[in-house]
Amino acid sequence: MKITIILLLLVLFFMFLFTIFDKNWLWSFFIFIMIFIAFIPTLFRFYFKISLPFLFDVFICFAFIFHIDYSLYNIFGFIPIYNKFTHFFSAIVVAFIFLILLFVFNEYYRGVAVNTFKILFDVVVITMAFGVFWEFMEWASDYFFGLNTQPSISDTMGDLFADTLGGLFIACIGYFLIRRDILRKFSKDFKNHFDDLID
Repeated sequence: MKITIILLLLVLFFMFLFTIFDKNWLWSFFIFIMIFIAFIPTLFRFYFKISLPFLFDVFICFAFIFHIDYSLYNIFGFIPIYNKFTHFFSAIVVAFIFLILLFVFNEYYRGVAVNTFKILFDVVVITMAFGVFWEFMEWASDYFFGLNTQPSISDTMGDLFADTLGGLFIACIGYFLIRRDILRKFSKDFKNHFDDLID
């Protein structure tokens, strides 16, 4: 699994170098931010000593690679739903991260107690909000830098619909993960560090 993560990070790095050589400074900046985000799970493991599954890194890297490919190279552009798949997959990653964060906050932060359905509702809403933010960034890049990431209103609405489906998908899975105490076992390392993180 570690080798897979290294290879995926190398793919992101080479994409970054390609944009540098191509003098595509806007995407160079975007990919630089993506590489930093992709390293966050590693920082949690080493700095906070929290054992995050390596699938975190894999999913985050794949989500970024899919979006970069669609926006810059469009290698899989012949697949009609490729763009919607990238949004759906990215929404799943975002939703799962926020599912864990909300669950941990609810479990270990004294003074906060909400039921399972409130957590799952928040996950869907946050995922939808993230999708809206992404579409706003696409609009801004089109308006200020002359790109064409939003060719039509139908494309934008389809992207938002895919984001919503991703959030709902994780909410359904999250219900069983919470009811069967899988998330509690998964997040046990947070218990020892949560007070420090909040402070």
